[in-house]
Formats: sequence, C-alpha cells, structure tokens
Amino acid sequence: MKKYYQHLLVALLFLSSTVMYAQDHVYEIKLATTSASDYQKFKKLHSIGYVYSLDLNNGLSNIMMGTYSKKSTADRKLSLVKKKGFKDAYIVTKTIKEEDAVFIVQLATYDQQSDIYWPDWQRLSPQLTAQLSDSKIRVASGPYYTKAEAEEMRMRIQAVGPKDVFIKKVSTEVLHKVNTFDFQHSASYGQSYGGMRNSIKALQELLIAENIYPGKANGVLTPVTKAGIIQYKKTNSHYIGHRKMAEVYTPENIIEKYTLQYYVNLIPENPQQAAAGLKQFKNPISKVFLAYMYLNGDVEVENKVATVNNLMNDALSVIFKNYRGKTRYDFSMKYSYEEIEQLLRHMKAMYEVLKDRPDMPCWLFERHPKETKNVFQPYWNNSRDEYTVSTDCGNFLDSEEMRILLTVSKEFASDDREIKNVNLINKLYVLPAPIAHQEIETLEQWNGKLWRNLKTWSAGSPLQQNMYKLLRFSYYDALQSLEVHFMSKGFPGLEARALGLKILKEAVGCNLDEYCGK
Repeated sequence: MKKYYQHLLVALLFLSSTVMYAQDHVYEIKLATTSASDYQKFKKLHSIGYVYSLDLNNGLSNIMMGTYSKKSTADRKLSLVKKKGFKDAYIVTKTIKEEDAVFIVQLATYDQQSDIYWPDWQRLSPQLTAQLSDSKIRVASGPYYTKAEAEEMRMRIQAVGPKDVFIKKVSTEVLHKVNTFDFQHSASYGQSYGGMRNSIKALQELLIAENIYPGKANGVLTPVTKAGIIQYKKTNSHYIGHRKMAEVYTPENIIEKYTLQYYVNLIPENPQQAAAGLKQFKNPISKVFLAYMYLNGDVEVENKVATVNNLMNDALSVIFKNYRGKTRYDFSMKYSYEEIEQLLRHMKAMYEVLKDRPDMPCWLFERHPKETKNVFQPYWNNSRDEYTVSTDCGNFLDSEEMRILLTVSKEFASDDREIKNVNLINKLYVLPAPIAHQEIETLEQWNGKLWRNLKTWSAGSPLQQNMYKLLRFSYYDALQSLEVHFMSKGFPGLEARALGLKILKEAVGCNLDEYCGK
C-alpha cells in the first residue's frame, strides 16, 4: 500500500508540472493588422489591457490584446476597447492543445500596467518571451522545446541573476515574443538615461520640498528637472560652499613623476621616454612592460624576438625562483613570445604573486579589449584574481558631483578619514563588470538602511535637518551621474544603479558607517 501511494504521489507531481491550463480555450482581442507597429496609436488602451504585436513575417503585424481565460472577461474588455474608438476589434478564440506545449524559464511577474525596464531582463536572456493572463504579464526566457534546454538556461540565468527563476510548461498560444512594440510601453524607450530612475525621483522630491521643481516626482530626467537641479546648485549657500571646497580637493592617489607607475602610464603617450625610464628600475615588472613595448611595436629594437623572450624569461625567473605556491603555468620552462595575449597571461600570473607592483594601466584594456577580457577572467576565485587599475584613463573623483559628495559626507564622520582602496574603486569605474543579482539586492538593502537611519537622525534639530537635505541632494546627484556613466558603457538601468551604489558605498560609506548600522 505504501508503494502505491508513493507512485500516486509521483504521478500527481508529474501532472502538476505539465498541466498548462484547466480550460480548453483562451481568448484575445484583435485590434488591427498594420505594417507599422507603433504603440503610441494604441496607448489609450493601456488601462484596459496589455496590447502586443505579433509579427506575421510578411511585413505586417497583428496588434492584439489579451490573454483572457474566460469569454465573459474578453467580452467586457472588447466593449471597453470599442468605446475607445476601435470599432473593428473582435474576439479571437485559441485552442489549448498538448502538442503546442513548450517550456519557459519564468523570470518575473508584473501587473500589466507596470513600467518594465526591458534591458534589465535582456541582459539575462536574448530570447525573451511574455505570457499574458487576465491581469498579469510574466516575463520569461524561451520558448524551449525540451526541458533539458530550459534547465540549461535556468542554470545560466541563476549564475548571474535572480535565484527564484523556475521552469514552466505552457502553451505557445499564450506566449508572444517580446519585441520593440513591448519596449515602447516603457517610459524609458528610446531614452539613454534609463527612463524612471529612483535617483532622479529622490532629487525631484527634495526639489519639490524646496519649492524649486514644479513638476511631479516621476523619476524622469526631463529638462524641467535638470533646470531645478541647476537652480539648487546656484542658490543653495551650503552647496555653494562645499563646491568651493571640492574645487581644491586633491585625491590621495596622485601619481608622482618618475616613479615606475609614471613610466608605465606614459607608454601610449611617449613610448621612447617610457622605455628609457623603465630601464632604470630593478622591479621585474619593468622588464615585462619593456618586453610588451617591443613586441607591440611601440619601440623598435634589434633582434626583437630574442630581446622580448630574454626580458620575459628573466622576469619570470626572478619572481618564481623561490615561489612554492600553485601557478597556472610551468615557469621552470623557457618561453617564446609571439602574441600579446600570451605575454599578458604571464604578466597577470606575475601580478598574482608579486606584492611590489604598479597598478595595471587602464590603457592596456583600451588597446587590447579582446585579449584582456580573456586574460583577466577570474581563475582562482579568491584574492589572487584581484588587481588594481591606475587612473590614467580617468578617475571617479574627476566628477564634480563625487568630489562635492565627499566633502559633504566628511561632516558626518567622527574623525578625518581617507578613501580606502581608491584604485580598486577606480577599476570598477573604468572597467565595470556585470554585477550579480544577489549583490544588487545587498546594495539596495544597504542604501535603504542608510537613509532610514539618516532620516531618523535628521529629526534631532533644524541644523541636522539641513545637513540631511544637503547630503541627500549631493548623494543622489552623484549617483545619477554614475548611472549615466555606466549606462554609456552599455549597462542596463538596474546594473548601472547598482554599480553606482557600490562606488558610493566604497567611497563615502566610511564617512557614513555610523548611520549604516554597521
């Protein structure tokens, strides 16, 4: 009997994972067939239901609304649609059949009226699909015709995105491929700033309280919002004072002339002077950059192959002669260098074990994007993978917004503190990498807790209230500037915000840690 119930349970679980719909039919409303899928023509229907486009592969598209599980619901929606002027709209009945079943990896569920920022999901899957129900839109990856394909995609998404995604079996009749028509639903469509942004909304709320901004706090960086931000900066005496302080702020990591770092950074600008300077240093890394210059053709040298090989093998023998740890390569051998990528791989290996070393120059990544992408992938999954990047391509502290925030945040610190790990922060700024969903959530929690604690603190006195407002403006002005920087590098809004928060946490969090609940 026990076995019987075990088999029955397995059967029930199997059925629950494969049943798609209890009913045999679903219903949609066909609005039009058109050669130009422009959502603006159908925007007036937004409050009634989700409108989408089906490509007919002949230059035409069907514009549909749905999907509805009951005919009565579709009838009611059709009546509302016709009142909006779509007199020729009619109901389409679709049959749910087992042979039309496919698998999807469900990513998120929204109300149909939600403003979805699609690039946040495009980064996880190039194959986005949407499943519509009476009032929800479910964003998914797919469709896949085998569960194995869906499982492979689920694992890939979970590695870089949310962990709560899951596989679902559905009918193709309730799916449509997400396309430009869907993107047009969002306020962010066609705009480089990422549509509704919480950083902009926070600034708008503050400007409204100051009677500077006459609009609504909708999170969109409109010309009126920009004018309000400029007016605040021109008229707020506390802000003006800190801006003057920020003008004379000098970062601690200014590169001194004639150091090893100075000559490494000089290579693209003046290779002859860089080579002459590098020859003065005993640090084996100086030989590596000399070898790079000869191999890359920055400086001509006789017997190039032999010279490059001698420099590289001499550097390797010095660094790894007494090294007893694990290495990726056998450095007891002599190597011949014909390609830049091979030289960079051995350079990276030296950086993994050498403590006295210059920062990795930013120009190296700009010159060799493909090779450096291959070489600098994490290998050890520990601190050996870490490296710092020099400020030769730019510095996050070059931004006026960041410098002003730093001067403001110092007033909240109990003692005088400097930013730790400036070059690690700068690596994130100039060479950002995709950020995992779990870290995004952690950063948002940090940010939320910080501002809840600061708001409680601000109630202590009028002076504290004014300090709070100035900090809040400076903080979110710096964040929106960082978001634009990261979006210009191709990151979607969600990741751009998280990368910005990460920089703020590392750069000014040390001044605000008493308010972060650490």
